[in-house]
Amino acid sequence: MRRALAVVLLALGCAHAPVESAAPGWTLLNATPGSEEIQVRSDVHMRRATVTAAAVRGPDLDLQRADGKLQGTTYIRRPVELRQQGSEIIGQVGSDDWDLRLSQDGTEMRVTGLIGGRPSTFWMSPNRIRGSVGMCVFDLVWSTGLYSGARTCGVASDNVAMQFPAVLSTWGDPQVAALFGIMVQRE
Repeated sequence: MRRALAVVLLALGCAHAPVESAAPGWTLLNATPGSEEIQVRSDVHMRRATVTAAAVRGPDLDLQRADGKLQGTTYIRRPVELRQQGSEIIGQVGSDDWDLRLSQDGTEMRVTGLIGGRPSTFWMSPNRIRGSVGMCVFDLVWSTGLYSGARTCGVASDNVAMQFPAVLSTWGDPQVAALFGIMVQRE
């Protein structure tokens, strides 16, 4: 009986053991081990796209990355034209203006500016992603190999889990922040 209890307690302890990032040197975020996709799973919907060093492609997303630019289409065939300039990424998604600036804020990267023409401020770190993107407010914590937590967009709230592939650690931080902004919003 004691041995069975010890095995159960050991199994429970391992169930909550921290999962190491697939990109251990990446200071912006943690990467989900074994993943080639960026995913946002909510209570009712999942967005996903395969990420490479040069592109992001999925059912709702087709972006190419070259020369500091993200170009292509997103949900409902909205054109994406974003360009990175140092620690800033500017341009348009559809007819909406985007202008994001990144700056170090303690152990987190602070992202401020316009997403979808709306003021946005969020913080990214290996342990947590929090803040506002357009109309959505979220707080996601790294645990069990992904980020999970709550998202509220207007009056609607849901639980969200998000994963990032290790290949994103080769992208510029402003491009990763823009991709996060595209993926985390409700459309």
